[in-house]
Formats: sequence, structure tokens, C-alpha cells
Amino acid sequence: MKLELVLIPAGKFTMGSPEGEKDRDNDETEHEVTITRHFYMGKYEVTVAQFEQFVTATGYKTDADKAGWAYVWTGKAWGKVPDAKWRKPGFKQGADHPVCAVSWNDAKAFCEWLARKTGRSVRLPTESEWEYAARAGTRTAYPWGDCPDAGKGWENVADQSFKRRFTGWRTFSWDDGYVFTAPAGKFKANGFGLHDTVGNVGEWCEDWYGEYPKEAVVDPQGAAQGVSRVLRGGSWFNYPRACRSANRNRSGPGDRYDIFGFRVVVVVSR
Repeated sequence: MKLELVLIPAGKFTMGSPEGEKDRDNDETEHEVTITRHFYMGKYEVTVAQFEQFVTATGYKTDADKAGWAYVWTGKAWGKVPDAKWRKPGFKQGADHPVCAVSWNDAKAFCEWLARKTGRSVRLPTESEWEYAARAGTRTAYPWGDCPDAGKGWENVADQSFKRRFTGWRTFSWDDGYVFTAPAGKFKANGFGLHDTVGNVGEWCEDWYGEYPKEAVVDPQGAAQGVSRVLRGGSWFNYPRACRSANRNRSGPGDRYDIFGFRVVVVVSR
């Protein structure tokens, strides 16, 4: 499997959002985070072709396969659509599009298979690693700045293409040319060279969802337990609020929506 990685250097950053940030949520308390180890992160979200290799090699059945349905956006609400799954998420995808309609459990199974295959430590990013990598040194609401209208060319999100298909939804002011997912890497990379950290599909993180600390922390691992796993980055479905670098989403580890995907982290040996 060819899976391109980017080396993310160790460092320190402010996680969360300032109180004056537009559309800020209450669970984004600012706090200092130190990442003590370099790590590799997928340059792109895991694609349909890459997930296909995993399924072909292992015979793995996703949570959607086993249950016989996944959540699909119908235009007015999320619906449990029979036979919806990563191969058939409710819209057409190419092999180079990010895989979607996969659960946290499915993403973890992929990482574990890749670890066995390569002999490397492969996992999902922690929430702090994800935000650190997505920000790439920025302190603004979005990778390009604080104004959502300046983001054309950066992301595949709910935009004018989406609005023409699904009316009555808040969208970005520009047109990215895609209603649903776009090919991985179609849009600009951030300062670390990562593509689609905003938009395309929401990305599963390793952590249980929980409250942020107020004090400075080192290599945080998230809540010790919980009911929901963290997702970050927004998706083709999301409007500006959910596409900010600090925005947090969460869902049960077995949940599978046609906006959920992931990218991997490969641990650097000391």
C-alpha cells in the first residue's frame, strides 16, 4: 500500500479557541499543549482504494456491513439508509476519494491491520495531535485566516454547489465544485503539507470526548473514558462554524455517517 506521510515536528501550541472567536463553542477552552515527539501523519485522508485493499486482504466487515445500514443525509435529516456503507455511501465516489461511512471501530481495525502489515506503530491521531497538525502554526479560526469567505481553494465544504442541491442550509459563499466528497489532495495543503484537514470528511481521533483542562498539559490523551469518540475537521456537509480549527465533533464509536472518515498517524521510534 502506498500511503504518503508527512513528518510533524514536536512542538508547543495553544489548543482551543479564544473567547472572542466567531461561532466559538463552550467546549473549546484555550490551554497550552506540548507535543514531545515527532510523528508522521497521513498527507491525505485514507481513500476508498486504500480501504478496499484492507477489506480485500482481511475480509473485514464494517459496522455498516454487519448492521445493514449507515446514516445518509437525505436533504432534510439524517436517515438510516438500508445497505448504505463505505462502498455505497449514497453518492458516487472515485477510488481516490476519502473513504466515508466508516465508524471509529472500522478506522481502528484499519490501523491495526496496517501496523501488522508494516511492523510499525499505526493509530489514529490524538485530538491534540490532530489540532496541532491542522493548525500548522496558525492561531486563526481557519488555516487561511479568520474570514470564512477567504477560504476558496482550501477545502471541500458546504458551499454553493451544496446549496444548489440542498436548499435551506447555511453555506460558505464560494463554490468549490463538489456537492459530496472530492479527490484526496484536490485542495491546498496547510503549512505542514497536509491536505483536507478542513472539509471533505470528518476525521476520527483516538480520544474519548471530554472536557479540556484549563492548565498546560503534555501529550494529552483525552478523557479516560466516555461514550463518544472525537471527530475533527468538518466535512462536505459542514458550514463555517464546524470547519474552524478548534471545532470539536463527537459520535459513538460504532456510528457511521456518510461524512465520517479518517487519516492515520505512524509513531516515530525514539
